Amino acid sequence: MIAALCRTAVRAARRGSLLAEHRGEHRAGGAGAETPTANRGTVDGADIDRFARLAEQWWNPDGPHGPLHRFVPVRMTVIRDALAPLAGSPDRRRPLAGLSVLDIGCGGGLLAEPMTRLGARVTGVDADMFGITAAVEHAGDAGLDIEYVAGAAEDLVAAGRSFDAVVASEVIEHVADRQAFADALAALLRLGGVLVLTTINRTPRSYATAIVGAEYVLRWVPRGTHDWSKFPTPEELKGLLEPRGFAVGPAVGLAYDPVEGTFRESADARVNYALVAHRQAEAAPS
Repeated sequence: MIAALCRTAVRAARRGSLLAEHRGEHRAGGAGAETPTANRGTVDGADIDRFARLAEQWWNPDGPHGPLHRFVPVRMTVIRDALAPLAGSPDRRRPLAGLSVLDIGCGGGLLAEPMTRLGARVTGVDADMFGITAAVEHAGDAGLDIEYVAGAAEDLVAAGRSFDAVVASEVIEHVADRQAFADALAALLRLGGVLVLTTINRTPRSYATAIVGAEYVLRWVPRGTHDWSKFPTPEELKGLLEPRGFAVGPAVGLAYDPVEGTFRESADARVNYALVAHRQAEAAPS
């Protein structure tokens, strides 16, 4: 069994030393040498290493995570609209009040913080402990009470955790084992709960925009951030989730508006899209 969860309670004063330690670990073999993170369960070690090197930049809207910052408003619209009916809160300012929400692959907390402000009790989990460190510091500075866990989704399953809602935004295209990840989603979400996924479709248009355009032409994100072959289609995700007791809604496109520099909901799901699924039954026997 995987080692017990590493619960991070890092004060802001320690962040610099942790990040310095991280940089040292990745150069332990001498100049230019790296000690790669091994794949573990659903965790893709190479991806974790990529994000860990950018941990100091999570809350810089002009840095390498800038596209994710611009992507927050439309993702939060999808999340709010999907989860508010489950919460049934009479407070319009806190439509998610009373819900326990798990943010898988939370990174620096770009979604965990606004979900908390909408009233949810949020737990963020990420295998990159340096991203978690950035999230803890930023939430502390903002006076937000968010539980952050350095680990993988399956660690929370092993700990017997469950939630009213699960959000996995821009995550499933990075996991090492998609079947195991879907198993974890089903185990972590209570019956009657809601799952919100956002990801990138595997289409010729997504290759042109998310790979060639974003990584090579516009250089919005570092080269190698995405692997086009790992982008799941809506049909593939439906095939993963339905046998595990989910009723899966139609894909909602999240299209980029180059004039406004923002994302909006769209009928075009050829690149970015969201899926909302309700867990209605136990997983079918394998």
